[in-house]
Amino acid sequence: MAEDKQAKIIAAALKLFETEGYHTTKVSDIVQEAGVAQGTFYLYFKSKEDLFRDITEACLGEVAETLEKEGTEECGEQMYRTISNVLRVFALNRSILHIIYKHGFASNELKDITERFHLRLMKVVKSQLVQANAYPGYTEEQLEIAAYSKIGMVEKCAYQWFVVKNCGMEYIEIIAHTLVDILDCTAAGRGEASM
Repeated sequence: MAEDKQAKIIAAALKLFETEGYHTTKVSDIVQEAGVAQGTFYLYFKSKEDLFRDITEACLGEVAETLEKEGTEECGEQMYRTISNVLRVFALNRSILHIIYKHGFASNELKDITERFHLRLMKVVKSQLVQANAYPGYTEEQLEIAAYSKIGMVEKCAYQWFVVKNCGMEYIEIIAHTLVDILDCTAAGRGEASM
């Protein structure tokens, strides 16, 4: 029962953050939408910022963990599986993706969360590029550029197809295959690297 109330609060907050905006939404709006008492909100969260941080870090942490689990095999199938899994997390959490793109740098709180997330992803992808020997001779800075480029491609495609176009999960396959084709082409002659 308690988890049900917490889930209602989270669902209501996501809906309101996406439709009304993070800064416009008040705790009173969230509890009204969730159908719970205001005191119930504070049993689970210290503030609206605390709630948003928990929701965002859970989703973004899932993306990072998906990347960390995937390994560094040098084959298109591994890259496809990794990109598909990341796209699936974004598709299932499109509200978070929308909020990050719409409000991501509107406050220091949101900016800090997204910057930590992107730094974590960059380190994982950069490590995978090094282990796969994808870009021999690249400097540390060039490897960071390559890592951020790969992250950006996947994230932007997820935003465009799952938020802007509101496409369903069936688009994961076509997006993943297209991105693998592009990334394989850019890595030609230097070895493939997983996302």
